[in-house]
Amino acid sequence: MTRKKLVNIGINSSAKIYTLLEGLLPVTLAGKLSSGDSWQAEVFLPHPYTYSMMKLFAFRDRLNDTNKEFGRYHALDIYTILATTTENEWKHALQLSSRYKGLPHVVEAGRLVLEYFSTLNSLGMIRLRESPYYQPDMQIDDFMLALQELFPSGKWGKWGQI
Repeated sequence: MTRKKLVNIGINSSAKIYTLLEGLLPVTLAGKLSSGDSWQAEVFLPHPYTYSMMKLFAFRDRLNDTNKEFGRYHALDIYTILATTTENEWKHALQLSSRYKGLPHVVEAGRLVLEYFSTLNSLGMIRLRESPYYQPDMQIDDFMLALQELFPSGKWGKWGQI
């Protein structure tokens, strides 16, 4: 019987994220050790819904940290996660969003999206555009809409739910 061990990856908010074990993506790593012996292991990546939520909390935690680029890399990571999400992963993400919408960490994620990623002048969007890896052809309007759909704030604006 193969035993799977979960490793604490040191993310402050992970204890609050109930979706951490849902939709894990198995990835096999293989290579040679410094001894020359072959090595192989299976690791599990979090579902894009969970990973983007973790990155939202990381952005919040690093927002004013000069040593961590004011969260720029986390803002870019959120964009990258959503940009590389497959159609099936997106459908599953929307199901997770609906299932867990009332939980405190999901409500907080929606608040973070509303505050930092809902307009081009929101600080998260500014940090994204400040990243040295930002490209002008990035689809940031679509990104903002997708993020708001995934983590709705429950607030209503002129055009519907934000």
